[in-house]
Amino acid sequence: MGERLVRPRSPAHSAARRGRALLAAAAEVESGRQQFVEQVRRAHRCRISEAVAQVDGCIDTIVRWAGWADKLDLLLPVAAGGRRPPPLGVLPPEEFLGAARVLCSALAAGARCVVAHESAAVGALVDLVAAEFPAEAVTVVARDRDTVRKLATTVTLLDARAAPGDWDADLRLACAEAGTRVLPPLPVGQLAGLDDLALVGPLFTGAVRPA
Repeated sequence: MGERLVRPRSPAHSAARRGRALLAAAAEVESGRQQFVEQVRRAHRCRISEAVAQVDGCIDTIVRWAGWADKLDLLLPVAAGGRRPPPLGVLPPEEFLGAARVLCSALAAGARCVVAHESAAVGALVDLVAAEFPAEAVTVVARDRDTVRKLATTVTLLDARAAPGDWDADLRLACAEAGTRVLPPLPVGQLAGLDDLALVGPLFTGAVRPA
């Protein structure tokens, strides 16, 4: 996993390619819409109408971040200098739509992501999105204690803003020991209220130039 994270970024993995990859992912979610609705309904034990709203919102979210991909290089000064976010660990929420926003915003910004999740519905979404990107862009790990502790040593930034306030003490300790920077949990309403640039901007703290 660590070896994949430090692989130099291919020049072909440009903003335009990231945008196309996200659009392809949106098309795949739409084509499998009925299956995703059923997965979300089971995972969240919600009504069909609520699951439909989650999946339709997910499609809109992916398309939105596809449109952002080529704009972030212009709007974020550090990105305009040719830098990319450092290798990033992501703890997405179990909520389907929120997970789509967290993951797709990071990918639109050009981050290489290691994603730890527990929800089957979120896992299906992550796998689908990852399939549209180069192999080094997304690595999925199990959300078990040993694997997640290793996560702290293979990334330089952990986005835990969507994690619960009492998120894993072992992982917090592992991050401290490894010197891994952490974006700490935010209240659900505050995270949802962040505009797009406020969501992505912190990922560029400590950004590095591709090798």
